[in-house]
Amino acid sequence: MAVGAMLLAAPGCETVEPGPNFVVADERFDPDYFFCKVEPEVLFAKRCGSGDPGAGDRAGGCHFNASAVSGMALRDHPPVDCGGGERPVNRGQIGAGSPAQANLEAATIVMSRDYTTAPIFVRPTGANHPRAIFPKNDPAADILRTWAQR
Repeated sequence: MAVGAMLLAAPGCETVEPGPNFVVADERFDPDYFFCKVEPEVLFAKRCGSGDPGAGDRAGGCHFNASAVSGMALRDHPPVDCGGGERPVNRGQIGAGSPAQANLEAATIVMSRDYTTAPIFVRPTGANHPRAIFPKNDPAADILRTWAQR
């Protein structure tokens, strides 16, 4: 009988007050794939942090300089050892507070399950970015697509 009473009351509700502790759930993507593929083969290989002076990037003007970018501030660090696979060999390199973990968090904010709409893909392919970093058909796009699906 209580269920029936609740159903009768439901049509009167138009909105739901989320309350003071409302939080939108974070999307989670495979962190190991990020550490072993996205970070080394996209972010570092494409010089997203340091920039490419040969392509006209000014020194200190890219993602390793948090005051120079509006999003996705990155930290420089030695590559995570994945032993040639897709899983870090030394979990200590990716622990809480590590530069690799900070980069994962920064990249996750600009990632989406539909990678073609994610800023981590859209901006470096030429939209609202100082310059195009890679074309939409670059192997980096395949890496981002795979990460979006994990």
